[in-house]
Amino acid sequence: MKSFLKKLTLIMVCVSMFVSLTGCYTAVKPDKDPKKLVQDVKRTSQIKKEKDLIDGQVYMKNDVLTATMVFKDNVSEKDAKELVNKYAEALKKEYKGTKINIQAVQKNKNIANVVIPK
Repeated sequence: MKSFLKKLTLIMVCVSMFVSLTGCYTAVKPDKDPKKLVQDVKRTSQIKKEKDLIDGQVYMKNDVLTATMVFKDNVSEKDAKELVNKYAEALKKEYKGTKINIQAVQKNKNIANVVIPK
């Protein structure tokens, strides 16, 4: 009986850790005021932690989700587009039914602009 309880406890601890690490993420909702910006704080902080970026932000306005990424000068255009596509896929899954616009800038030039319709 003790062996069974130890195994059950171990399984519950593992499941709890998995759930806490993966988390339950919910997309932000647009504000009732169409002119107001609503920032997706979790995605914005995730973007800002990317080593190839200087800055970035994800926000919702007028039922359109916009993500901006400012890349460092030494990042190749290929690597930049891969990162943009990575976030495009992730945001597309999280914000189903929402128009998404992702803009990437490097050296004051627009290097990528991905638009995902509703």
